[in-house]
Amino acid sequence: MKTLRAIVASAWVGWEREIGWTNPVAGILVRTAPITAAVLTAAMVYWFGSSRVGVFSPERLAFVIVGSSLYAHVGAYAWLPTSAIAEGKWSNVFTHVYITSTSSIPYLFGRGVAAFLSSVPMAVFSLVAAYFFAQGLLGSAPAMTASPASILMLLGALIVDFPAAMGLGFILASHAIIVGKFEWALPTYIAGVLMIFSEALFPASVLPWPLSLIAEALPFTYFIRASRAALIYGSWDLYVSAMVYALPSSLVLLFLGLMVFKWGEKKGRQKGLIDRKVG
Repeated sequence: MKTLRAIVASAWVGWEREIGWTNPVAGILVRTAPITAAVLTAAMVYWFGSSRVGVFSPERLAFVIVGSSLYAHVGAYAWLPTSAIAEGKWSNVFTHVYITSTSSIPYLFGRGVAAFLSSVPMAVFSLVAAYFFAQGLLGSAPAMTASPASILMLLGALIVDFPAAMGLGFILASHAIIVGKFEWALPTYIAGVLMIFSEALFPASVLPWPLSLIAEALPFTYFIRASRAALIYGSWDLYVSAMVYALPSSLVLLFLGLMVFKWGEKKGRQKGLIDRKVG
């Protein structure tokens, strides 16, 4: 119960940090704008290139929009542990986490929960906005479906992906504890790699072997596949087959992330890096 209370309290702190500075709806809409712009940029690149060679497809346009929107959704909270540690070092907040009897894991997990809750409506709004903007700007409606069943399937995929994103976040957070500056360098590199290997913009099958095997092993790939099965193909069979792999692999990545973070946290304690001042 103590851990649960710590997670809930940290989630509240995270919500106030992310959205509490303004009206929640206004805050989410403001943060949705850059995501929608990025999604539309990807869609316009595909539209321009495919139209020039005569292979444009509304289904492929939807493929790009869904993948890029959900890739941005993962990034909205997967990097949160690194951000919380970095800002905590600057503000001396992170050192006070260790005054409590629990470790920093509940604190970072609660912050991740808050970021997840705020990023879900952002992902939905960006999908809706990108659909109508693409229809108006590009003159072609993406081949996407929206029904109560497809929305529930999408929400299920978002929830299943949460452990994987937090697992990745904890791995990167272990790096943020040890380094004194430029904590965002590694997450930036990982973000670029993840865009390639998660099927955000193109199928894993176009990658040469053995790179395609890496994409096939990541839970993010199957999360995005499940989301496309719900919103584009309307296929329950494709959705279930993707979720069957996404759920266990997501939990495995969370477990690995926690193990790596505990190792980094231990090293940070031993070397006196937890309370190291940065500037």
